[in-house]
Amino acid sequence: MESKKFPLLPGYAPTHDPTLVNWKKTSHVKLEKNSMPTTKKAPIEAIPIPIHTDFNPEKTQESKSFSQSTYQNPFGTGDITEKFAPAYQKLDKQVLKFNGYFQESVVESATENYRVRVVSIYYYLEDSSIMISEMKQTNSGTPQGTFLCRQVVNKPGEEVPIEFEDFRVGETINIFGRNFKLTDCDKFTRNYYANVGIEQPGPEEVPVDSFTKSQVKPAPKKDAAMLDYLEHTLGGGRVKSQKQFLDNDRKVLRFFTYSDEEPYVIHYYLADDTIEIREVNFANSGKHSFALLLRRQKLPKVFSVGQPGLDTNEESYLTEDEIKPGDAIIAFGRSFKITGVDEFTQKYYKKNYNQHFPLTDASGASYGDHPPPVARAEPPPYNGFGDEEDTLGYVKKLLPEKPKKDFFKYVDNDKKTFRYTARFNTQIPEDVDRRFIICFFLADDTLSIFEPAQKNSGVVGGKFLERRKYKKKNGEFITPSDFVIGGDVVINAHSFHILNADEQ
Repeated sequence: MESKKFPLLPGYAPTHDPTLVNWKKTSHVKLEKNSMPTTKKAPIEAIPIPIHTDFNPEKTQESKSFSQSTYQNPFGTGDITEKFAPAYQKLDKQVLKFNGYFQESVVESATENYRVRVVSIYYYLEDSSIMISEMKQTNSGTPQGTFLCRQVVNKPGEEVPIEFEDFRVGETINIFGRNFKLTDCDKFTRNYYANVGIEQPGPEEVPVDSFTKSQVKPAPKKDAAMLDYLEHTLGGGRVKSQKQFLDNDRKVLRFFTYSDEEPYVIHYYLADDTIEIREVNFANSGKHSFALLLRRQKLPKVFSVGQPGLDTNEESYLTEDEIKPGDAIIAFGRSFKITGVDEFTQKYYKKNYNQHFPLTDASGASYGDHPPPVARAEPPPYNGFGDEEDTLGYVKKLLPEKPKKDFFKYVDNDKKTFRYTARFNTQIPEDVDRRFIICFFLADDTLSIFEPAQKNSGVVGGKFLERRKYKKKNGEFITPSDFVIGGDVVINAHSFHILNADEQ
């Protein structure tokens, strides 16, 4: 049907033929001959032009560019009226936020009577609902986060919900029987109340409970005189010499001294002119090893309990050029007699100050203080039962351990055995003709002796000595070097004469 036959109405654009009577729904899948089914794409139709519905037909159009025009718009004026919107749509996502607190009583506590809990109150304008959230505090011991879920709260004793006019900074609001003191609100909340003609007062401070006050340590008052004294005491008060640190870093002078018949070691650090004093404790002396008597610090020449404002300067501290051979170092009223130095300190004073210090160590030999000998328990004699090394494990340790073997020696010499032919070194007629085969195992230095059976000898052959380690008369274990062809060796109180050895 031709488009000119349609009525020329504003906003009406025909896109189909209304004379068609076949309203069957066509399939998008068509079958082609000797082919797979394919999807038929629907034709793209023109989208009809929408009709403006925001015009009010009761009003006439008034042109701003042609104010003198007498054209009358049959559809109304050009003024667009505002669409109607419900309150929940206009006030969507508009929330009033107030900061406040409430006091919670604490019973049976000697440190506090009440506890202040800080909260944030949110008032949703779209449905007049309220949500309360408690601010998180570290180690408070109280459940924190959402204090009151979002809901509509009625006024106490009434069935009317709380409105935004009931919130005012500096006043108290009752929510479910609990009084909340409002202390502040955000910028959006203040602007909202200003637009409706209500001014909110200024912010107030949140009170601090007694327990929180006890946990906060008061800041010490700054005293210029005391600060200057402490800086000088700790080595401050002047610009540190970087060149001195770079030239003398890790260079330490070591003095061996004694005080009250006890040995001490004094370390003088050339990098920053500090001194450290350590005790010298020997083994089994009953004292802690490497005990620190004086931590590393600058040593004042004259020790006195100073008052705030006392003028202390750099010259009042001990320097390396003031230490002389044979003198004593006074550290906070205690005298330390110098007995010697180490090799580096001796060369340092000889090169820089032409002074000679005796060379010694911390053993106390310079003044006759030798450490006592360490008493050691003597193991009992071997009783012949079991392996001797295994038996010593019960003597050396409370909880015996298995004897450790040389694993590398075992791997290198595994299955390597020296065999010797021997006889008794005796003149007894019954033992002269007896022959023995001595096997020495290089893997673990053990040996065994086997006696071959002989006819009409009257001696039963077989194992003569089992495999294990055997000692010589001097207490040392038998080694392969003790077996020499033509020589004698004593094994387990039996003297054997070596006759021959195998080819290995």
